[in-house]
Parts: sequence; structure tokens; C-alpha cells
Amino acid sequence: FQNGGFYIQDISSMLVGHIANPKDGDNVIDVCAAPGGKALHVAELLNGTGHVEARDLTDYKVNLIEENILRSGMKNIKAVRRDATVLDETSVGKMDVVIADLPCSGLGVLGKKTDLKYKMTKETQKELVSLQRQILSTVQAYVKQDGTLVYSTCTIHEEENMGNVRWFLEQYPQFELDSIEDVLCSELKESVQEKGCLQLLPGVHVSDGFFIAKFKKVKHG
Repeated sequence: FQNGGFYIQDISSMLVGHIANPKDGDNVIDVCAAPGGKALHVAELLNGTGHVEARDLTDYKVNLIEENILRSGMKNIKAVRRDATVLDETSVGKMDVVIADLPCSGLGVLGKKTDLKYKMTKETQKELVSLQRQILSTVQAYVKQDGTLVYSTCTIHEEENMGNVRWFLEQYPQFELDSIEDVLCSELKESVQEKGCLQLLPGVHVSDGFFIAKFKKVKHG
């Protein structure tokens, strides 16, 4: 581990990279990347080509990403401090893949973070939905024509998951849900809620509770 031979994360988190399905040479942004597991996985899937920019809000989180990048030895990824709610004009329309694994209520990982059950309230959930929509509204602009946006959370809360998917499609008709069955095993294909959307449940799947939706930008806008 110290020599960068492997990195540990839940299989649900690894599915984000496989569903994003980056192609050699792709430019990728992970907008809320700390500690960097998904971004590193995508960088690995790029086979040393392309570039992954792993962003997060604070110096502390960026340092966590940099530590993992250094240990991995990968050269096609860098960590950057940036607020995901603020538009980065230099990235507009330039990304093949944008990964938005966003702050959420964490109700899919209560088995690991039991303190969440004492902290989470309905009001906090509403605030999180608002934040998620603010970030999605910002980062969708980075996706180039025919590019991919992957939205994910570690919660089972309907409004943060399918609720946000329906809202996003209404607000941004230039996107549509993209099929994910071709990268899933047979067991997970049965758990696809609708085209492009996968809800994993602890106790049902051998993973955390996790939600992933894959969008493709099909129109200019």
C-alpha cells in the first residue's frame, strides 16, 4: 500500500469509474474528489493517457488527494483546489467526462458511519439537495458535446438520487440518461432503476448503499 501497489475503496465507488468508461486520451474532472479514490481509478483506466483533474474545496482535502497521487506514482492526474459551486470559465465545454460524486446525507453508509444517524435531519437533507443541484448546474457546463456526466451519492434518499435526476433532465434538456448495462455484471443489471441509473442497497448488494446516474450531452446548450 505504501508503495502505491493498491488503493482501498468500496466496490460501489469503483463502479463510478467503470460506468464513466473513459477512453484513452480523455480529459476528466472529478469536481469533489477527496480523498481521490475515484479520480485515481479513472486515471488508471486511462492507461497513462489523457488527464484527470481532481478538485476539492479546501487545502486539507487537496492535500489528501495529493498524498494519494504521490503514492500511486501516476502522472496523468493532478489535484486542484476549487469550489465546485463556482463556474470555472476555462473548463466550459472542454471535458470528455465530469464526475460529480457530491456531498450527501450518507444514508447508504450508516453501517460504517453510525454517527450520521444522530446528525442527519430532514432540514439538512433539503439543504444537501439544494447544494447538489447548485453544483450540478455549475459543472454540467464543463461537458463537451457527446461527453459524459456521472452523478453519484452514497445515500438511499430518493430526493437526492432519482429526484435530482428528474430535476436535472428537466433543467438541462441537452442531456439524456445513457445506458450502463454493458459495464455491469448480470446481478447488477437487475438493479438498474431505469436507463442509466443504479441504486445499490446495503443488505441487498455486497456493497455500501450507493447511487449512480450517467448522463450524455446530446445537444448543444
